[in-house]
Amino acid sequence: MGCLSQPEGKTGCHMIHNERVRRMVQLQAFNDRKGKECFPVVTYFRKDYVGLHMLKGFLSGTIAYGVMLLMWAVSNMEMLMESIHTMDLKQFAISVLLRYLLFLVVYLAAVFVYAQTKYTRAKKEIKGYNRHLKRLIGSFERDGGES
Repeated sequence: MGCLSQPEGKTGCHMIHNERVRRMVQLQAFNDRKGKECFPVVTYFRKDYVGLHMLKGFLSGTIAYGVMLLMWAVSNMEMLMESIHTMDLKQFAISVLLRYLLFLVVYLAAVFVYAQTKYTRAKKEIKGYNRHLKRLIGSFERDGGES
């Protein structure tokens, strides 16, 4: 513990509390490292956060499948042009649709697990942050607000 220098005419010495300083440094380190990631997550309810990610996942999964289908069609353009007259287009469309649905189910399952895990982890981190913050506030209240 150290003593802060006092302006002339002032008597007494304010003591710096090492534990309090350590807590403030830990809280700031959390803000710098994880705060930008965790605080926005816990502004949502779990169901809303996961639902938002599922919606984004549906849109991005649909776009990704469309891009992959387009790439496949371009790379197999010659084969498609040669067999377009003999191909069962209804069966081809059903096959593409079933593959899309399978892709989407697997992709959305991964998005669901990711969003649930991220929310749970952020909630746990924020609980620890709040616990440290309450202890810091309590130490100020015990000392009458003195630093």
